[in-house]
Order: sequence, then structure tokens, then C-alpha cells
Amino acid sequence: MDRPSNEPTVERPDIGDVSAYPDRPGGDGPIVIANEFADVIIRKVQTRNGVRLDIWSPRRGSRVLLDAVALDCLSFQEPDFITDMLARRPAP
Repeated sequence: MDRPSNEPTVERPDIGDVSAYPDRPGGDGPIVIANEFADVIIRKVQTRNGVRLDIWSPRRGSRVLLDAVALDCLSFQEPDFITDMLARRPAP
């Protein structure tokens, strides 16, 4: 039995684990956030380790699953931290 932990959990799905681009409008499905620079698809998913937020970037082909502790950690970061992350060039 898995025990809850206060450690943030970040899961990286296997490369090649592809999500389908959502084509169904409505409030109960994935959320698509996009502009001219990026687009991401966000879904709440159930994993064997509990509920995660699935964040997928179709343009980059990258994906991450974050648990509540990891999301909480993001919520108290200073805006400069996010700016510094945006200034870094992502790995290809």
C-alpha cells in the first residue's frame, strides 16, 4: 500500500506515450491554453499513485504529471523564479 508523502511527485511518462489532441468542446474535458508562442493541454488524471495534473505540450512533445504537493510548491514561488525559468532554453 502506498503511503502519502509530503514530497512533491513529478512523473515523466515514457517517451512515445502520446496523448490525443482534444477535439471535444465542453467544461468536463481537457483545458487547452494557447497563444502564438506555445500551447498546452491540461487534464486531471487518475494514476495508480493518485490524482495528478497532466500537462502536455504538443509542439514540444513533452509531458509532465504533477501531484498536489508539486502544484502547491509552484503556487508560492516568486514571480522572478518563473521569469528565470522562462529565460532558460529548454532542452531539445
